[in-house]
Amino acid sequence: MPEVNGTLDKTTDRIAVILAGGGGRRMGGADKGALMLAGRPLADHVQARLAPQSDRILISGLHDYDCAGVSVVPDRDDGPRGPAAGIWAALKWIERNAPEVDGFLSVPVDGPFLPDNLFERLSDGIGSAIACDATGAHPTFAYWDCDALYAAFSTAPDGYGFPLKELADSVHAERVMFEDANAFLNINSPEDLAHAENILRD
Repeated sequence: MPEVNGTLDKTTDRIAVILAGGGGRRMGGADKGALMLAGRPLADHVQARLAPQSDRILISGLHDYDCAGVSVVPDRDDGPRGPAAGIWAALKWIERNAPEVDGFLSVPVDGPFLPDNLFERLSDGIGSAIACDATGAHPTFAYWDCDALYAAFSTAPDGYGFPLKELADSVHAERVMFEDANAFLNINSPEDLAHAENILRD
């Protein structure tokens, strides 16, 4: 990826962020990005799906899971707590390294079947957008407009643990419908992991 003095080249504008800061409580506290699915870590599955549709991939977490070419962006002390901490950290990284970028995609590290046109469809409108399917909205799979995020965060109390659904509502995110029933499967339990293995076998 072209960089000039550590800053992304002006032609690079599709930044995706893998949210990997969750506690994995229903997986016994396991680091979900490192869980093995079909012989590969979950983080590797997610990166492989993102790579063709993005120019730069960030991982919001503590390490890169041996995914080549990604940048690790840890949570910051000056932003929200909870699920939005990774969004804030990515926003500040972009402010420093790619200020020309208007928005970015987020996906969870435990979403190995994300659509191969996710970035295109969510960034196709004006402003922010979140993915939906027949079961409802999935705000971890979202495109975030940077200016709208700054406005939303500026009105929240210091250290507020912004739920991503609430954050999506605050930035007036468009809902974009997808038809694939497996696209937004999250691996939240051993049963989910077994189900994902079955999907890959089928």
